[in-house]
Amino acid sequence: MLYLENQIKISAGRAFKTIVAHATATRFKSLLTGLGATTLFQSSSVVTLMALSLIGAQMMSLESAIAVIFGANIGTTVTAWIVALVGFKMDIKLLSYVFIGIGGLGSVLAGEEGRWRNYFSMLVGFGLIFLGLEGMKESFGVFSQNFDLSSYLYSSPYLYAFIGLAVTVIIQSSSAAIAIAQSAIFTHMISFEAAAAFVIGANVGTTVTAILGAIGGIPDKKRTAVAHLVFNLSTALVALLALPWLILLTRSTFPNVDGVVQIALFHTLFNVLGVALWYPFISMLDRGVKHLFTKETIHVTRYIHNVSVDVPDLAVDALEKEMQHLSEKIEEFALLAINIPPPKVYEQHAAVDKLLEQYDGNFDISYEKLYDNIRLLEGEIYRYISLLSAKNTTESYQVKINQYLRQTTYLATAAKDIKDILYDLDRLYNAISSEERYFYKNIRYQILKSVLAYHRAREGESACIDEMEATYKKIADSYRNSMHLIENIAKNTNISSAMTTITVNDMHLVKSFSKSLRNALVLNTNGHIGGEENA
Repeated sequence: MLYLENQIKISAGRAFKTIVAHATATRFKSLLTGLGATTLFQSSSVVTLMALSLIGAQMMSLESAIAVIFGANIGTTVTAWIVALVGFKMDIKLLSYVFIGIGGLGSVLAGEEGRWRNYFSMLVGFGLIFLGLEGMKESFGVFSQNFDLSSYLYSSPYLYAFIGLAVTVIIQSSSAAIAIAQSAIFTHMISFEAAAAFVIGANVGTTVTAILGAIGGIPDKKRTAVAHLVFNLSTALVALLALPWLILLTRSTFPNVDGVVQIALFHTLFNVLGVALWYPFISMLDRGVKHLFTKETIHVTRYIHNVSVDVPDLAVDALEKEMQHLSEKIEEFALLAINIPPPKVYEQHAAVDKLLEQYDGNFDISYEKLYDNIRLLEGEIYRYISLLSAKNTTESYQVKINQYLRQTTYLATAAKDIKDILYDLDRLYNAISSEERYFYKNIRYQILKSVLAYHRAREGESACIDEMEATYKKIADSYRNSMHLIENIAKNTNISSAMTTITVNDMHLVKSFSKSLRNALVLNTNGHIGGEENA
């Protein structure tokens, strides 16, 4: 089950995200999405983890996530039906070898790239499940024939609920735990009542996966895990209290089938009843859990701390958004350094010279704190990229991850350039000579021009992509032809000799800043900009 789930996480993440994007508009659609996705992927744990990742990425509401999990609880019963109708009605050892053989050969022939390798690996996973099930059937049969089990069996079936819960917590798969119960009842090791109680406990045990997946996430992720626990626990308590009547209903519905099929029916029956009881109260449950975890943990990141790297496709989406967040922070840092208010300047469409004249004050801001936060954000992105890189080693995936890594490096360089020029900007603000004030205005002009072009290009204005390239080239040319400016400053005896060095250093830093933004934009637009990245 774990092998199959890992393959599903890799190959089905994007598909599930697409389904969710179009199918969680209403509560009922969300319920059907959870049911359908779990039926398709054969794992409620995978669907639950994906739902947590989507709500962490703020792509799904809390109420929709709860409804998806409700649907997943019904969808997970399909595995028990497959095991009952296929696993115990025929010799599936040969079938398992066929699945493993075709899947193994296909994954080798498919190579390292593409989804087909994962699809074939999923086939191997199904084969391993059938092979494991056949092994359990044989082992339980031998075990029951050679040992006197009467002294080890509990008189009360309710104790088996705790065993089912413990087994599911240990193996992290309610489907596998229920298959164990079906194997035990097939060989007459335990009674139907005991197996039914075991299944109820397994349903509660599966909530541990969601709890573990929510640790360290945003409050809505934790609230979803709590809602999952409340739903499964309350459904289990009702099912245990009504166990004799549920067993009677199960046996009267399918009186002539064996215990293995009846367990699948029982599992479906109490899950459907649980959803039917809770469905009208989803909004109430949503409001109830929203009172929990109100004290939010402060994160320097905005997206990646909400999405587990165990779901690579969703994690890449979160990483892409975090890169935009980092870009916003660096733009803000650069604008504040030249005394331009970030939100207002984007709304205005005045010329750069006019903006510089309009905002000529000097801000009193803790630039060191701003830069420290940017460095922390960069560090968290580097760490996330490192963890994500280990989750998928295919060449195309690694190329994409490496692209984000290089983009982060360029943005980090841009932030460092602004940090290194801060002292000089403050000194130049109080300058008296016309040469120094001209140089100060020129530095502000080049930084503002670069930031505006970069920001508008990120926002999708195609003309600004070319403008960013033109701005960088102009600054680079200005840097190469700067000797006359340096000479004018050096000739003025009222200007300290240190200012000559400051001029050279600052022009180099501004050029580096513009180049770093330009190179980051090249990567962000997949090279759709004039010139090479390192030009």
